[in-house]
Amino acid sequence: MKICFLAPANSAHTIKWCNYFTSRGHEVHVISFTEGTIDGVQIHQIKNQASAGGGDLQKLFYLTSFRKVIKLVDQIAPDVINAHYATSYGTVAALAGLKNYALSVWGSDIFDFPKRSPLHRWMLKYSLSRAKYLFSTSQAMADEAALYTDKPFEITPFGVDMELFTPKKRTRTDDDVFVLGTVKGLAPAYGIDTFLRAVHLVKQQHPEIPIRVRIAGKGPAEEAYRALAQELGIGEITTWLGFIPQEQAAAEWANMDVAVVCSNSESFGVSAVEAQASGCAVIISDIPGLMEATKPNHTSLVVPCKDERALADTIVCLFRDRELRQRLGKAGRTFANEKYEITKCFSHVEDLFQKIKNDTKVVKKS
Repeated sequence: MKICFLAPANSAHTIKWCNYFTSRGHEVHVISFTEGTIDGVQIHQIKNQASAGGGDLQKLFYLTSFRKVIKLVDQIAPDVINAHYATSYGTVAALAGLKNYALSVWGSDIFDFPKRSPLHRWMLKYSLSRAKYLFSTSQAMADEAALYTDKPFEITPFGVDMELFTPKKRTRTDDDVFVLGTVKGLAPAYGIDTFLRAVHLVKQQHPEIPIRVRIAGKGPAEEAYRALAQELGIGEITTWLGFIPQEQAAAEWANMDVAVVCSNSESFGVSAVEAQASGCAVIISDIPGLMEATKPNHTSLVVPCKDERALADTIVCLFRDRELRQRLGKAGRTFANEKYEITKCFSHVEDLFQKIKNDTKVVKKS
């Protein structure tokens, strides 16, 4: 197949999709508003100031970009078009009048964008209405999107490479420390402040627990979180790793005693899946996107969203019960392999793409 993605070429998610389909021998093109290189993929960059996570003023650039998209699609002549992110590339696809394309929703385009104003809500509805096929990485996000469309969604979760994310990456021995950590964007949606406050409570009430905290990721709230850690008196036990590649993330998860993914909002808990695949016990907050990504009370322990007291108590519980940590980690590895192994997830998408290709052929013949 010849596949054309409308998506940011510098996104790890886009790269993951492209890598799978090129490995399967498909010809892959990406039309992107951002620079990027992906092995074996032809990138067609449209230079403007728009981006998937950009502000409202940036959306105006789509009005000047859709003609360029039409021209590129005509040149590429793909069998399948898949736009990613409803209120950016999905808007472009809608304005361009593309036919028989699939639209993948990502998260903030569904959970946050339409709540800003009636105009934003209309824009999302418009984008969803123009796509013939709708994809969502989670059922939780599809349920939320149902507020804006009556069309059905195919669930296409982000898969995890079980060979990359594995307990075999663990190099720590019994070093007399208790390592907590996370690999997330440093933005308010991901509850890093709740995590830090919970660690502070544990240190206050249980100074005998040898906690070490490792946080990987970058984002707009990084400086505020670093300052908060210092203010809470946990700066010396907290290591900030910055942005790290997937290979390093796999090693980080495997070397943690407990992974903490306590987001306030999450479309699908990719981080929780990666931690489970790595054989790490996981604590999550009780939001649908994370509950779906784990098997609560079997592969993860669940705490109320934004509740640092409950999170602190659960951290203490897992410190004291090594057998429980090991049981959660082992079950998590099995769960991730059964439900979210990357080849299984993407083979489903590949089947959907083949269906779209066949449907498009029928339309053209008629």
